[in-house]
Amino acid sequence: MWEVKRNPLSDSQKIRFLLEENAQSLRFADVLERWRESPEFCLWFSQQLAELPFTAFRWETPAVTASTVSRLFEFVVIDSPALVRQADRTAFTEHFSGAAPESVVSFSNLRGDAILVVPCPSHSAVDYCHLADFVRGASELQQQELWKTVGTVMQARLNEQPVWLSTAGAGVAWLHVRLDDRPKYYGHQPYRSEKA
Repeated sequence: MWEVKRNPLSDSQKIRFLLEENAQSLRFADVLERWRESPEFCLWFSQQLAELPFTAFRWETPAVTASTVSRLFEFVVIDSPALVRQADRTAFTEHFSGAAPESVVSFSNLRGDAILVVPCPSHSAVDYCHLADFVRGASELQQQELWKTVGTVMQARLNEQPVWLSTAGAGVAWLHVRLDDRPKYYGHQPYRSEKA
């Protein structure tokens, strides 16, 4: 049903992805809908990331607006071994209080220029320092919830102001998916300089 096209980029530290469903290219709007409505798609998407050869990676999409949400969905992953370190379970403690273990929360960052989607710690010893840890170690239910929340928050955020969807993680050692007003931490230059 779903297929992925992986294209290693020139420096071999980056891989570009395109997604298809029944031999049709998926658009941003399609992926946001699948994340919100299809647990199977969420798990399939996580599996594509889990199979990457990188121990840790950053995940970046091009900018999108309400007017460009019909563009083809693509993303790059960037090998990021520096993200392999001890996870900081206390990084977002104030946002985890009251949330169930293995749930997902979303909130604005301190500057108010990004929305963060963050998995809550589980009772197990699994830590989520970065996206690779999460897609390889989190429960299926929490993986589904992460992508569902990303899809829901992205859909609500879409307007004519561009939004950059990504993970970074060099500053805070706990997975947080970022919906940014600018490509603040982007490593893939074509996405940094692209106008939505």
